[in-house]
Amino acid sequence: EVPAMKESGKTYFLEDLFWEDVSDVETFLSDIDSDGVKELHIRNGFYYILKEKEGKLTIIYEGTSYDHPVEAMSGILFYRDEGAPYHEVYRFTKFQKDGTMVEEPTYECYDRNEDGEIGVEDLYLKDGVEQDRTAWEKETEIYRAIKNERGL
Repeated sequence: EVPAMKESGKTYFLEDLFWEDVSDVETFLSDIDSDGVKELHIRNGFYYILKEKEGKLTIIYEGTSYDHPVEAMSGILFYRDEGAPYHEVYRFTKFQKDGTMVEEPTYECYDRNEDGEIGVEDLYLKDGVEQDRTAWEKETEIYRAIKNERGL
């Protein structure tokens, strides 16, 4: 058994949570909602965040392998790059101390002219609506910096 979390005198085991082989599961503790208590993060192709609430371990977030925690910003950055044509997708979900989540706009850029680079000729969207490149770059600057810093 691989211990997942020790909280309030209780030890939780991954096998008890997921009923499967957990040898390739990544786990870590991080205070994603800035309430002073670290939550359990589990990544195994999916991404779960669990928190102890009223003595029970509760899933407070379910995501994908494209989700990346950003504790300094109290949230999760979704980043995915895809083909046909090449495009990138950014979305940030912010966690509030009261447990609610606020999903910020989804930003996408498409290599419209299919020259292999995102540039002046390409398409920039905010929540599915075309946006000026300069505004898009300004609004996504922090997300692109995180992507580049982490090598996503």
